[in-house]
Amino acid sequence: MIKKGMGFLLCFLLVFLSVPAQAAGFFSDVPPTAWYATDVLSLVNRGVIQGTGPNKFSPDATLSRGAFVTMLCKTMLTAQEIKQYDFQGEFSDVGPRHWSNPYVNWAAESGVVNGRGDGTFGPDAPVSRQDMAVMVTNLLRATGRNLPAVNTPARFTDSGRISPYAAQSVSQCQQAGVINGFTDGSFGPLRTASRAEAAAVYARFLDRWVSGRYDIINKRVNGVAVRAVEFDPHQFSASVELGNGTVTGRESPASFVNRTGATFAVNAAFFLMDSYVPLGTMVSDGRVLIVDNTYAPDKSAFVIDGSGNCSIQSFATRHTAILRPGLEDQVVLEHIVVNQKPSETDSTRVMFTRDWGTSLGFAASDAVVVDAGGTVTQVLHGEDAAIPAGGYVLLQRIPPWTGDDPFFPTVQVGDTIQMQRYFEGASTQDIALSIGLGPRIVKNGAVYGNADTYAAEGFRDPSITVYSARRSCIGIKNDGKVLLLTANANLTDLAKTMVALGCRDAVNCDGGGSTNLYVDGQWLYGPQERLLNQMLIFK
Repeated sequence: MIKKGMGFLLCFLLVFLSVPAQAAGFFSDVPPTAWYATDVLSLVNRGVIQGTGPNKFSPDATLSRGAFVTMLCKTMLTAQEIKQYDFQGEFSDVGPRHWSNPYVNWAAESGVVNGRGDGTFGPDAPVSRQDMAVMVTNLLRATGRNLPAVNTPARFTDSGRISPYAAQSVSQCQQAGVINGFTDGSFGPLRTASRAEAAAVYARFLDRWVSGRYDIINKRVNGVAVRAVEFDPHQFSASVELGNGTVTGRESPASFVNRTGATFAVNAAFFLMDSYVPLGTMVSDGRVLIVDNTYAPDKSAFVIDGSGNCSIQSFATRHTAILRPGLEDQVVLEHIVVNQKPSETDSTRVMFTRDWGTSLGFAASDAVVVDAGGTVTQVLHGEDAAIPAGGYVLLQRIPPWTGDDPFFPTVQVGDTIQMQRYFEGASTQDIALSIGLGPRIVKNGAVYGNADTYAAEGFRDPSITVYSARRSCIGIKNDGKVLLLTANANLTDLAKTMVALGCRDAVNCDGGGSTNLYVDGQWLYGPQERLLNQMLIFK
């Protein structure tokens, strides 16, 4: 085996003495003029590949499937991270004592390999040319990277021998110049790859792959298996999408994604399973979808302002209606909530918009229909009401038990109502999107929260606050990038994971059977069968 000290010495010579790679003479059996010499040296310098003995590389020997996976793993993980995969994995022939165990476990957990379909992986079997293509393209998918096409598609004489599961991968690698055919026009999909050939393929792959608009994270962090996507929110438009377009609607995760054309989608706020009423205030595209101040101002919300900057904030959302603004007889109505159906004995004042539906669906003691321009078009008593597009219905289910009520008795058709909105306690009034989540688990780059802070946000159920469960989470890094993550953990371990990934702030989302995370054509988790009330969408 090659000692690391020799690698460091070689790097020193290359950088500071400008010795050409071809003249390094690193392996006695790798001639400087060999077609694969530069590729081998590139991988050695990256710490991806080693020799087979003292000063030997054995370029003509076959490379095993386990060895090729090891090369991929060493590209993605540090030695300390690799140690977290030393366990009995899903393949019966890759036990803890097998040298490739942690590397194969990482590859399986990350979706880079799927095995042979019979519960085995075949770590010591030679790797075929088509399986190399499959593994490297799976690595692309697992990391969110791209492989630009530089060649026109080739028509191999033996294309019919390429396995269906490998055909697309072979084509992608061929067009990128990573794997080429032979001079006779064939590809040789089942031919075993030599160590030299495998080194050339992987070195070309690493030279050609490029980062896209996002990065996928597939690894263990402090023992927690993480699947996440990291991206700059300024490069995407965000929205809170409601199930079938209504506040209490329900829709499958796959339907959300297909309907909206999402690039990323994650389940977000908690909701009541019996009524599908969401818990927490939601704002999308500057439009308030629902107001729930039950645990305000303690409840945490993921916020995007009008400039696309993201933050985790806690605030209350206030609405005030001013009847006949600017006139001496103007009347003010405060403490208005949005799209929350009051009970038959509740005197709360509520504004209903089209996000509720096309009509109220119930009779109110007093209701005022207001068009998009703020003009009262109807005054109703004890009736259902149609909700105008762009406008709203302002109502009380029953009159208040105490105090004067000058608003509803005096409002008339033709009057003007000005609706004012204020985010009390927020750092900005320019909120384009907000979704009440919780509890908050990272604040100012440190683990945050305990039983008291969780309870203040409305979370007392041990299944949420104490036990390990499948969860989703939203984090914000110091550079402003957003992390959408899913993992099986308790809140404390989830918080530690988010801090380890560089988040300055993070908040828990709904989890369990609601956990879903979609990234650009693939589900990092899900889609689950449970219908969701809403999803946070980026596209």
